[in-house]
Amino acid sequence: MPRDRATRIPRSVRKASKPRAEAIQQAIDTLGALPGLADVGVTKRLPKGFDAAVRALHKAHDEYIETVSAAMGLESATRPGTPEGTPCCREMPLGVTGVEGAVIYREIRVWPDFAQVVQRVAELGQAQFDEIQARHKGKDLQKIRMNSKAVQEGRLAFARKGEPCPFLDQERGRCRIWEVRPQSCRMHHVTTDPAWSDARHESFEQVEAKNLRIPVRQQVALMQVEKRMMLQAAPFLHANVVQLGQLTEGDQLYELGEPPLKYQQDGQIQQRANRNKPGAKKFKGKGKGKGKGKGKGKGRSRRK
Repeated sequence: MPRDRATRIPRSVRKASKPRAEAIQQAIDTLGALPGLADVGVTKRLPKGFDAAVRALHKAHDEYIETVSAAMGLESATRPGTPEGTPCCREMPLGVTGVEGAVIYREIRVWPDFAQVVQRVAELGQAQFDEIQARHKGKDLQKIRMNSKAVQEGRLAFARKGEPCPFLDQERGRCRIWEVRPQSCRMHHVTTDPAWSDARHESFEQVEAKNLRIPVRQQVALMQVEKRMMLQAAPFLHANVVQLGQLTEGDQLYELGEPPLKYQQDGQIQQRANRNKPGAKKFKGKGKGKGKGKGKGKGRSRRK
């Protein structure tokens, strides 16, 4: 698959982007220092500040990618999640870390169509697993290795179904989780015709892409943070989201001390009232009173 191909970063580029890599490391260190990180699997609560820390990591990662891509002349490359890059959003399943998955789940849990999106995620995840299972020759499904032939062929067969990512807004051609999208999307830069990135295209095998992964040291550090969380999170986005939904029983994945969301009878999250609207409760009755006040003032001035 195009996203699986490793891209060698030239030494000169690595040197130029060293400050950005150090910023990524600092963001990972901040994340790893959050109290209660090792208790997430038991408490089903994230440490306070977890969401902000991961978003800071994403920001540092984006700045690193911006520096590296500019040094490698990739400014005009196609990116997944953009209108021109929507064919790339059919190359699934996407790899994801437990850290990324937690923030993605928090992001989508407040969507009005959350239930429909998760149902679609579960359907696609099962279809993906069925393709892999059909090619697995062993009896024990728990022993399927991620780099096995069954996984590689199953992933390709699933991608050739042409299913769009459930987080893609197909009308706008935009990624709905753009701010918290996983590294597998952030790193991907397609340099050939974007249409080829659809696995159903006859030129799919000729796709050329640069995958700007974070440096090895930072990859290892992030893996250590994930191990401390002890979530045993699934490495693919679809399964990861479903797993977190099961862990929270469909509720939000809260941070410690975070107030719970309020739900309506239909299961939708109760939206906060916009009290800046003229028809809001705080304005009711004030218009009439204000008018009466003006009338009395005018009456007094005429009597004078």
